[in-house]
Amino acid sequence: MPNPFTPGFGTPPTVLYGRDTEMALIDRTSFTLGARRPAHSRATIITGNRGIGKTTLLTATVRRAEAMGIPVLRVGAKRGFLNDVHYAVDWLIDELHRRPNLSLAEINIGLTAFGVGIPGAKLTRSKRATDAHARPFGASIRALIDLLLKRKMPGLMIVIDEMNFKHARDATLEQIISFSSAYQSLIEDELPVAVVLSGLPIPIERARRNQHISFLTRAQEIRLDEFTYAESMEVIRAIARASDTSIAEPAIEAMAALSRGNTYMIQEIGYLAYEHANGGPVSLEDVLAVRSAFLETVIGSVAGVAYDELTAKQRLIIRTIAGNPEITPKEMAQVLNTRETGLPAYRKDLVDAGILVADPGVRGRFIIAFPYMREYALSLEIERADERAYDRVTGFPEV
Repeated sequence: MPNPFTPGFGTPPTVLYGRDTEMALIDRTSFTLGARRPAHSRATIITGNRGIGKTTLLTATVRRAEAMGIPVLRVGAKRGFLNDVHYAVDWLIDELHRRPNLSLAEINIGLTAFGVGIPGAKLTRSKRATDAHARPFGASIRALIDLLLKRKMPGLMIVIDEMNFKHARDATLEQIISFSSAYQSLIEDELPVAVVLSGLPIPIERARRNQHISFLTRAQEIRLDEFTYAESMEVIRAIARASDTSIAEPAIEAMAALSRGNTYMIQEIGYLAYEHANGGPVSLEDVLAVRSAFLETVIGSVAGVAYDELTAKQRLIIRTIAGNPEITPKEMAQVLNTRETGLPAYRKDLVDAGILVADPGVRGRFIIAFPYMREYALSLEIERADERAYDRVTGFPEV
């Protein structure tokens, strides 16, 4: 029997647990292609920290759109993504003129050209291919929508994944601004187009502060947070039921505790434990046997990557709290070489992103809530006495 746990980033899980409310919001916002004056400019933003399930929710959205007959253009917001999309759209316009009977599947394959889109069949862009376009980006999208409408299709959905950047001078942000201008023009002209974006909380908030990205300020935001300890256990039970897999209750409790509510980590510990059990009933012993391998994987691939994406000041805050969880606000201000009254400004993005959370039991104290970021900052030198604060604030016991 195949392993029911799917730890690959963005890989559809056996059960999409606890996302009914989010899918309903996307339905009301980005699937209203027939509305002449849509709320939120038919734009949805999915935010959340690494491993929380943003890409998985995007994949579920793409599948839903395709089931409704809506063509989907999906792209990762990497450097140069706008030109890749433009090139692919122009190619597809030419294909629709040349082969007017293209199926929805063929259209979606066309839109995954040049590395744009979900895995599957895709074209190869020639290295010598010109980047010159016969029409501006906005005009190309208009031409494509016009051809889709003539084919009696509902419109076009654009999905942009991983909209992440560190500063206002980033080239990716400049391309998001160009996309925003073209997209807003399409909405103002009441064309049936929708957009769903995802990204880390801090870059998304930076983008929303930019006055040139107006549609983001009106977009419906979906914030994905870690599951609670109880919810994490329910996720594992739901996967076990759906796959007819036997997992002992103590194993479920340990897997949930190790996952710390991160959806990727739930899948990772489940995958390793199931493999160790050789497809048989999963016991607590199986979970404990793969604990070290699990920690080695997630501390580097999730917590470490998230830490490296922070600014130098933010990393200093994390390192300082990791090494001295009981640090006072006055002491932290000295570390940052600022006034104590200026601390909230330094911590704001980290708190808004859920990387830091206030300890309600100790005034002025903040806990590193991002799973295993404290351990990463300490280079895996765990100080047991200080971990009880994480347990008390987040509800996840130590395993």
